[in-house]
Amino acid sequence: MARGAKSDPWVTTEQVAEAAGISPATVRRWGRLGVLPPQQVVFMGRRGRQSRWPLHTPEQARWVLELLERGRTFDEIRTMLAAGEFRPSSSGEVTDSDDNEPVA
Repeated sequence: MARGAKSDPWVTTEQVAEAAGISPATVRRWGRLGVLPPQQVVFMGRRGRQSRWPLHTPEQARWVLELLERGRTFDEIRTMLAAGEFRPSSSGEVTDSDDNEPVA
């Protein structure tokens, strides 16, 4: 089975980046800034290492991007995350944290 398939409990940095429309470097930076969940680094012998992220990470990255585009700061986003304002949806839609309506 291919890595990152739906049955896998994780996605790669590249999959997160592609789904959110950002670069892999941005995914890693947002992880370090605490606006994405912690990654798991897996050492793969001669093939080096690979970062794995929880399945909801692409949706969370889209949510973070939307908030940044609206002018929110990383501190504000971390506060919103701590307050539980990001809730992964089963449909994968990005929702507005204020009223939980899909973002157009």
